[in-house]
Amino acid sequence: MSRPAVAPLRLEGALVYLRPVQPDDVKGGYGRWMNDPQVNQFLESRFHRFSEADLRAYVAKFQSDPGHVFLAVVARDTETHIGNVKLGPIDRHHGFADMGLLIGERAYWGRGIATEVISLVARYAFDELKLRKVTAGCYATNRGAIKAFEKAGFVREGLRKKQYESNGEYVDHVMLGFLGPHE
Repeated sequence: MSRPAVAPLRLEGALVYLRPVQPDDVKGGYGRWMNDPQVNQFLESRFHRFSEADLRAYVAKFQSDPGHVFLAVVARDTETHIGNVKLGPIDRHHGFADMGLLIGERAYWGRGIATEVISLVARYAFDELKLRKVTAGCYATNRGAIKAFEKAGFVREGLRKKQYESNGEYVDHVMLGFLGPHE
């Protein structure tokens, strides 16, 4: 039996809180982030330009998808939407989901926010969704992401050699995982 992934109203952290992404969020920095080569350099979406309509459609798709949780990252100090985090697809049969994260506002990079977001979402996955594992993957050149995931308790589980093209060269894909407290 498939249970829907009900997005929480709010996940509280010391630096940020997480809430469901809303269509109006695309009016702020979201569109800028998705079209900024420095911000999206490690995302597969970097190969496309996004309009406000494209991003609204993307948000709407995840709002009605029980297999994903799509949350806005909001800085507590300014109440600014600074990024997004997605958990999904959620595989109920095997008890895991994949996590993807973007801190789009550069002024918030290097402050430990990604680690806090990863920890909040992993705890939600284990405690509320009753998943047994959360996975993630990133380019080996995305050292900040690897560090944030590892600080949040993820371990490197594998490596796909020269998987992705990045800045004119092929780079490895680092696969990470975090087993829940009952594993």
